[in-house]
Formats: sequence, structure tokens, C-alpha cells
Amino acid sequence: MSYATLEHARAITADIVRAIDPVLVLMFGAVARGGKGNDLDLLIVTDEADGIDSSRMESQLDSLLKTYMKEISVDRFILGVRKFRDHFRSGSPFLNVIVREGRVLYMKNAENEWVNDAADELKTAEFLHGGGYYKAACYHAQQVVEKYLKARLLGRGWELEKVHSIARLCALAADHGIVVPLVDADVSFIDSIYRGRYPGEFGLIPLGEPSLEDSKRALEIARRLFLRE
Repeated sequence: MSYATLEHARAITADIVRAIDPVLVLMFGAVARGGKGNDLDLLIVTDEADGIDSSRMESQLDSLLKTYMKEISVDRFILGVRKFRDHFRSGSPFLNVIVREGRVLYMKNAENEWVNDAADELKTAEFLHGGGYYKAACYHAQQVVEKYLKARLLGRGWELEKVHSIARLCALAADHGIVVPLVDADVSFIDSIYRGRYPGEFGLIPLGEPSLEDSKRALEIARRLFLRE
């Protein structure tokens, strides 16, 4: 058998999405870590509310994977969304490792989910700012920008990656034809918030705790993204 690769993972995921319309397809194991491995490990989360019989769904998946199994080894795990949430919340070591180290290949309604999460972060930042918690307000404002940019990138077909640099996300956005209403000074400021989120890290912290003005500026930058909605 050949090595399983990221290209195999993407092709199989596209077929899975067409066949059963999952909520989430997450890759873990060697291919997720290094781009290739002896086998391909996939966690497939399905929407139990859609009424599809689980045994029939598993039969569909196995039939779909037979073609690929002639070339590579595929291990697939399938869970309904409620079971996934219950097991994860109960501290399942297996799911904790997958979520921490895995790579998302597909998420249903990803753009809307991430935009909604960014909107919640903005409400949190505004609440903390109003209470005088300027460091926390700055951090959540940074999360607004990060999640909003990821949402728009996912809407253009970008494959989610674990990146926190706003400068990199802005560069990716430009490559995907997304207009971001931030100037270089805004990007540098927001990136400094993330770098300075822990004591002793280079960012805002070595220059002192974020001030009222820092918090106001972070919120203004975060709000600017939603003015385009």
C-alpha cells in the first residue's frame, strides 16, 4: 500500500461531504502531523437530527472508502454530534487528543459559525471594557479580529489552520480577494495584544498593562470589521 497523504484526505473528505453531509470531518494521527503516514485517521461527526439511520450511514461510508482502501489504509470513526459533545465534555482522552492535535478538513456552515463566534467575542470585549478590565478586553478584541478573518477565509474555501497572526491572516485574505479594513498600524497593534497576553512576553505587557486608551483602540478596530456586515 502507498502512504496516505493530505491529498488523499482532501479527496476522501469531498466524497464524504457529498455522500452524507456531515457536521465535521477532522483528521488526526500521522497525516495530520506530518502530511503523510501509514494510514489515514478520520473522525466524522454527523447531525443526528437529520433522521438518517446510523447503520445505513456507516454502510455508505464503508462503500465509499472501498475505492480508496485499494491504495491506502483508512481508519474512520463516526459519532453523532450529541454523542461527540457529551464524550468531549465528560473528558474523553481520545477526543481531547483529537481536538487538540487534529486538523479540520470540513465544518458545516463554517463561515457563519465563525462570524457568530466573533460577534460573541465582541460583546465580551465590550462588557469587560465597561468593567475596567482593559487587558481582558484587549485580548477578546484580538479574538474578534482573528475569528472574523478566519470566517471570511473559510467562506472562500480556505482550509482552517492553527494560526493567530493577524498579519498572516490579512496576507491570506488579500490572496483570496478579501478586503480587510485595517491599516498596517492596526494589524501591528492587534498582533502585539496576542503576543503580550502572558506576563513577560513581548507585546503590550512589557510597556505596562493595557490602558483605557489601548482598550478603546482595540474595540474600535474590532467593531470596524462588523461595519461591513
